[in-house]
This record gives sequence, C-alpha cells and structure tokens, in this order.
Amino acid sequence: MFDYYPDNNIIAVTVVWGYFTSSPSIMEIKEFDILFNADPDNDGTTENTNVMDLQNIATHELGHGIGLDDLYEDICYMETMYGYSDYGEVTKRGLEYR
Repeated sequence: MFDYYPDNNIIAVTVVWGYFTSSPSIMEIKEFDILFNADPDNDGTTENTNVMDLQNIATHELGHGIGLDDLYEDICYMETMYGYSDYGEVTKRGLEYR
C-alpha cells in the first residue's frame, strides 16, 4: 500500500509474519505487507534523478517478503538487496547477479 511514513528518509517498509522460532524444518513465511512511503520524492517510475524508482524499490522490498535480508557491505552496492538506494537509481529492478 501507499501511505505516509513518519520518516521521509524511509522509502518503503516490509513486515513479514510467520513461524520463525521453531526448528528450521517448520519455519514458514505466512504473509507479508509492504508500505511504500507516499512522500512525493518517492513516486518515480523512470530514470528521473529527482525521485526514487518504484520498480527498483519494489523489487528490493519483495526480496524481504521472501525472506532476504539487507546487504550493507560496500562491495554489495550494486545488488538488489543492498540496504540503501539513491534518486534515479534503476539498476536494481531485477534479481540477476551483477
């Protein structure tokens, strides 16, 4: 969904529900929700250097929905699950290896 998030530095948030404290054989994602910040600077869908690219951000958030964590090592800056994005960035729209 799109709504306003209290921190305009946050582009999107994914909340995952499931069973995560049992043995690995019965751990399971049951559901996830994604909130895209409706801040005007976050609604781009093209290579506009003034806005965040929706497809780029959505692919990252869907990764969280299937259980992937953020990457923060500098060497991973080109990977979809890198924990930061920039205005006009469109290189992380897919999950292919770079």
